[in-house]
Amino acid sequence: MLTIVIIVALRLVIGWHFFMEGSKKIKSGDFSSAGFLRNAKGPLAGYFRNLNNDPDGKLRLDRDRVLQYWNFYRDQADTQFGLDAAGKKKTQKTYSIYVNRIDSYMADKREEMDEYFLEVERLAKARSKPESSDLQYEQERLAKKDSELFGKMNGWTKDVKKMQDEYVEDLNRIGRMAGATSTFSVRDPNQMPIDVVVTYVVFGSGVLLVLGLFTRIAALAAAGFLLQVMAAQWPGAIGAEPVYYQSVEFVSLLLLAAVGAGRFAGLDFILGAMFRRCCAPTTSPTEGE
Repeated sequence: MLTIVIIVALRLVIGWHFFMEGSKKIKSGDFSSAGFLRNAKGPLAGYFRNLNNDPDGKLRLDRDRVLQYWNFYRDQADTQFGLDAAGKKKTQKTYSIYVNRIDSYMADKREEMDEYFLEVERLAKARSKPESSDLQYEQERLAKKDSELFGKMNGWTKDVKKMQDEYVEDLNRIGRMAGATSTFSVRDPNQMPIDVVVTYVVFGSGVLLVLGLFTRIAALAAAGFLLQVMAAQWPGAIGAEPVYYQSVEFVSLLLLAAVGAGRFAGLDFILGAMFRRCCAPTTSPTEGE
């Protein structure tokens, strides 16, 4: 009995932790794993860094690329809201205002950005040198420099995103003034597909563990996520963050999967009973003789 109580408590504690972490990511709406992926250590560091399709912000800070998207959003607003000539004139004027805003911003930051991209190239060359992976002080220096560069890039990309959010809201305001009952939203340029996957794997696993529903699948999914976290901070690698907590949770999740913890005070018990009742093999009278 005590063992069952411990298993149920462990399932609920870990499930609640995952549920809360996933809820925070969904509520914030701007979760990004970019910093974590850039900070990967060990033999798989290159793999994790490559999961980020724009690790240095070259795409998100490209003025022409940003305006290409904004021009598309204006056309989308014109079509979705069914704007007449006067309405389209307003969206074009709004677009022009934001072109001037981003041009002014880029001009103000141009010298800093040019220096930043030069530093990114220097960092890449320094990392490619054989001695950089063998000397701890060199690894620490490169990690410190990378963190500094990420901070600069992150500030600029957030500024551009804020500008985009304001632009989209202004387009939606024009639509509401024209009588539109719907609005349109656009993707967060600072989020990657992997961020959405992580968010809902964490949240979904937490919900299922708390409910004790499909517990084995949920526990293995959560364990797989933690395995990725630990692999990105390879134990023993120079500069790697400790993963003691993740290791304990990982082993606990494997235990929950192994014992099918949802059978104890969980919905898996009910599903199992229903399955046995409706799908259990029947024995004919002749077979029973």
